[in-house]
Amino acid sequence: MRDLAELPCVPAARGRVVEGLEKRRRQVTSASRFVARIVHLAVAAGVAAGALFPPAVLAAWPGNARVLILSAYPTEGAKLLAAAAPVTEVGVFNGRRFFAGTIAGKNVVMGLTGIGLVDADRTTRAVLAYLEDSDVQVKAIVFSGVAGSSYNIGDVIVPDHWTDDLEHSAPPYPPYPVNMLLYSIARRLPGNVALDPNLYVEDYACTGLRSELSTPIRVEDPELRVNPGDEGHSSDAYGGRAVPCITPGGDLLGCEACGAPPGVPGVETFISDAGPFVDPNFFLELFQSFAPGEGGSAVVQDMETAAVARIATEKRIPFIAFRGVSDGRGDPLMLPPIPYLQFVVYQQLAADNAAAATLAFLAAW
Repeated sequence: MRDLAELPCVPAARGRVVEGLEKRRRQVTSASRFVARIVHLAVAAGVAAGALFPPAVLAAWPGNARVLILSAYPTEGAKLLAAAAPVTEVGVFNGRRFFAGTIAGKNVVMGLTGIGLVDADRTTRAVLAYLEDSDVQVKAIVFSGVAGSSYNIGDVIVPDHWTDDLEHSAPPYPPYPVNMLLYSIARRLPGNVALDPNLYVEDYACTGLRSELSTPIRVEDPELRVNPGDEGHSSDAYGGRAVPCITPGGDLLGCEACGAPPGVPGVETFISDAGPFVDPNFFLELFQSFAPGEGGSAVVQDMETAAVARIATEKRIPFIAFRGVSDGRGDPLMLPPIPYLQFVVYQQLAADNAAAATLAFLAAW
């Protein structure tokens, strides 16, 4: 292509060309300034909106969308319930009280499944049926609790799939994968979540309050471990039996998270479900079940998660679980190998760290 300067033209024509180019330049400059001004105003409006509304509100979630947050027993749910306050009771499912609240700008429904695969299955199915009948869209199921592990006490583990030791006569069959989108969010969290290494005075009264008094006991700096390929495993320690809850049931066998608003005791439910308590082997099996199991290739073992993961897979609901290690390596007290002893000592620390990771996940989502 020839250069414009090489084109033959008379001086007058050249002047008209230069004048036209100069006029065009002024138009383009004026338009550019106008566009820049619009962009500046749009950015300012976006910043203002972000200041006025949390990111979760700005996200395109339907008004009926909820995150279902589950834990097994009262201590596990305490920090999560406190973070969702003020809460409103939704209902009672399989004897356990569920509540609605807001965490990190997201509407949540939360409660306890109860201990064991049987209760985890029954409670999860009951609350999901209620939410479906109420036209609530469950965006995800998030489990937060404690477990035995080959990792260190106080660590929080996020496996990318779960298995169980049951024989299923119908699909879905294990392994049950966690949702990859949720898992990708969790993978951004290590190094950005403060996990507490200190053992505090335990909330035996199940008030939901955490004492500022710490003991001299401190575990090695806990880590949030989100390692692709890590397997979680859930086992049935009770031979297909359900574990009842009681009101008041303290920090282990209660029917609601510690710190829950007062409710009406479920006397009839307790009487009908109290059979296992008269079995002399019940408490032995209960405490033994908290010890690290023989989960094969699993790095974390519990008694509930796989039941919930299976239901989530069946219903195609995104699922992820955060499990704090109550029974594992790095015991600063070097406790004797009595099956339930580490659980009794470290379960609140593990539960609170799992809750901290869960809350960070909800905030990052």
